[in-house]
Amino acid sequence: MLGKRPPQPQLFDVGNVYDLTLPNGSFHAQLAKAAPRLFADADFERLYSTTRGRPSVAPSLLALTLLLQQQAGVSDQEAIERTAYDLRWNAVLGRMAGTPLCAKSTLQLFRAHLILHEQARQIFVKSLQEAQQAGLLKKSLRLALDTKPILGRGAVQDTFNLLATGIRQLARALARQNGQRLDTFLREAGLSRYTTKSLKGSADLDWADPQEKDAFLTQIVAEAGHLLVFAVGADQKVRTAAQLLEALLLQDIAQTAHPDGSATVTVKNGTAPSRIPSATDPDVRHGRKSASKTFTGHKASVACDIDSQIIVAVEVLSGDAPDNTDALALVQQAQGNADLPVSEALGDCAYGDGATRHSFAEAQVLLHAKVPKEVELQGRFPKSAFHIDLNASTVTCPAGHTLHNGVPVPSRGLQFRFGRLCRDCPLRERCSPARNGRTLTLHPQEGLLQAARAYQQSPEGKAHLRQRVAVEHALARLSGLGIGQARYLGRVKTNFQLLMAATLANLRRTWNWQAQVLQRTAAAVIPGRIASIWWLLAALPVPSLRRSILRACELHQVAGVG
Repeated sequence: MLGKRPPQPQLFDVGNVYDLTLPNGSFHAQLAKAAPRLFADADFERLYSTTRGRPSVAPSLLALTLLLQQQAGVSDQEAIERTAYDLRWNAVLGRMAGTPLCAKSTLQLFRAHLILHEQARQIFVKSLQEAQQAGLLKKSLRLALDTKPILGRGAVQDTFNLLATGIRQLARALARQNGQRLDTFLREAGLSRYTTKSLKGSADLDWADPQEKDAFLTQIVAEAGHLLVFAVGADQKVRTAAQLLEALLLQDIAQTAHPDGSATVTVKNGTAPSRIPSATDPDVRHGRKSASKTFTGHKASVACDIDSQIIVAVEVLSGDAPDNTDALALVQQAQGNADLPVSEALGDCAYGDGATRHSFAEAQVLLHAKVPKEVELQGRFPKSAFHIDLNASTVTCPAGHTLHNGVPVPSRGLQFRFGRLCRDCPLRERCSPARNGRTLTLHPQEGLLQAARAYQQSPEGKAHLRQRVAVEHALARLSGLGIGQARYLGRVKTNFQLLMAATLANLRRTWNWQAQVLQRTAAAVIPGRIASIWWLLAALPVPSLRRSILRACELHQVAGVG
């Protein structure tokens, strides 16, 4: 049943028992002041029964605790302890010190319900409403898009230990189904070698000998196949573990059959697409943020309002997904979160391909992004050296030869083949060494690409595209809140972490902006002498007297909480 926060402050809260003054402009001071209006218990009513059970811990306080935990970067146990002994947390929660808010399991269950019922996004939307009430978000959104790597939480292993972990997880699910301990089940199944955490570390063989390695791998594959037989007809948890083990075998193992009926098992050369590098966190993938920067984990896809620098939409992508994956869906999510129209979106060259531009154009959303650089042709004429007339459907090469009406190629556009015109061309060596001469392909969205390329080279376009630096500032704020490292296993829980971090970043941005506006207003309105008296009052040594004067003058919004 839904519990509610007491409407009146407690007699023995930190404001009465402890003469606590939170530093002006600090996060805890800002959150304590905004807490009563930020979350209401009724916001989480759908998570609770209306008729059964005893009253729960007030969900508004649990939501505040999750924000405090994200800002502090502490564990669940540490967060619960801080609700009892950290006076700053007590000031935010409006409760007395010495007694924990709830049990650790209560906080974990509340988080699980937020994730299950997609209520975490509602907490994020609260930060947007706070920005709108402050006047920071305007009547329309100008978005900047970008991504950031999030390192995965699970252990990344090589093929041998990866398969061993997959076998151990399937064995654990089978043992739980049979009511056995894991070690007992492994011994009875003849798989005692998997009782250790590192199979490679416990194996006694010469790792420099390829034959010994392949023989050892053959044994592992055979034992995995033997264990998979037990998963047939089992419960859902066993089937999930079996599917993971099967995926690990398929991605890393190559089998070569011999005429005598035997088979050689080896590790595949190269890396399979969408390879699973961690059995403990199967959602992570090998990703690449740049040509020289690789990582293993997820990608945080972020949409930031350029004018206010408020993060209006976030999503966690697979680590190996291109940066522009679901870019239009992210923009539409931003529009729904803020309940404001999107006037334009800016991105880097990862968003500048023809397909992305076409999807934005169909959705009537203006997209500005640099066109990816042309492929280097080792000193030969690039595509930009040809004159392309889309209206007349003609292409003219640097030597002056013109072709009309190219050949349509499915999913690739129009192809113009110069063929015999290249045979005696004096520029052939600088154009194409192919026997059939130069072939030029026009992208299906060639018109959009040409217009974008011309715009990005103009002074106006260069200045406009530089405005996407706003999203770099937003990503930096998320980094400071720990989003570079996943706190949880799985993409769904990591998305919850990203939402909490974005909520904090937005609230801090809004409150700091409000403080700056108030300070500028006070400096412009209050004459010099009155301003001197004001700062004298704020510096009074008796906290209770200072607090009474400030509240009476209704100037506590500038001073903060205290």
